[in-house]
Amino acid sequence: MKKCMMLLLLTLFCSGCFAAKPPVWLVSGHKYLEMFKEDYLANKEPATTEIHFRKSLEQIKNGGDLDLLAKAWLNRMALQIAVLEEPASEEYKQITAAAPDPVNDNFFLFLTENSAAVDISLLPEIYHPFGEALRTTNKTIVAGAIFNITEPLSRLVASGLAVRNNLYDEELITAAVKTASEKGWKRALLAWLERLRIFYATSRNVEKAAAISRRLELLR
Repeated sequence: MKKCMMLLLLTLFCSGCFAAKPPVWLVSGHKYLEMFKEDYLANKEPATTEIHFRKSLEQIKNGGDLDLLAKAWLNRMALQIAVLEEPASEEYKQITAAAPDPVNDNFFLFLTENSAAVDISLLPEIYHPFGEALRTTNKTIVAGAIFNITEPLSRLVASGLAVRNNLYDEELITAAVKTASEKGWKRALLAWLERLRIFYATSRNVEKAAAISRRLELLR
């Protein structure tokens, strides 16, 4: 089963992994994690959002699979990066101390550390070109790799990592704003608009910074 598990954002299993019907705990865990994802990105009430995440953890714990439990926390960290928040890593560290996994630990490095420490071959395939681009430290190459990521949430995660590595420009930020807007992900939209406002303010583009400020006021 674990060979079929994908470390792509919020994907706990693929439908072809099981000859028989997948266990109830796995289906429920995936369902609640998807609900958490949508609530989190849409900026729903924190209490409701957290309930869904906790229910996902409870279902995964019913199966006793520490690998999937670690993946759930990695997924949460990736979401935080997608909305430009600092990823909370303490829970993941506790799990990997008890059950280390090279693929999970490599993805953790990808999310939190210098890209040079990452084994790109162990990343989800969708991130391979982006991982290579990060190593060039070239903003244009990094942006090009991000724009070629077709899955919206993975694209936002990569954009967030580009910001963390200080490898971003106006085009990358505006593209992230567009992605969040098209998906109706209000938390992500507000976060990337605020980043764009800061970019303009730092660049002394007063008019554009003011325009973004007005847009944020209307959307909050």
